Amino acid sequence: MTNRLEAAREMEGARVLVLTGEFKGDEGICLGAAMSPGLWAISPDGSDEILSLVFEKDFGLLADLSADPRRN
Repeated sequence: MTNRLEAAREMEGARVLVLTGEFKGDEGICLGAAMSPGLWAISPDGSDEILSLVFEKDFGLLADLSADPRRN
């Protein structure tokens, strides 16, 4: 249980890219672990929707690959 809580804290607030469904290709934010095991609450940008998605199947993390290494 502790590992799930730690993972949820690390993912909460992370920028994500939705890979499936109606919002495929949209960026959003991870709100944290959803109520069902293995699902994460994702809010696509510009939407009031909250989606329950599977990490690495339905959404992925975005990385800032800027020229400034302090931002990566």
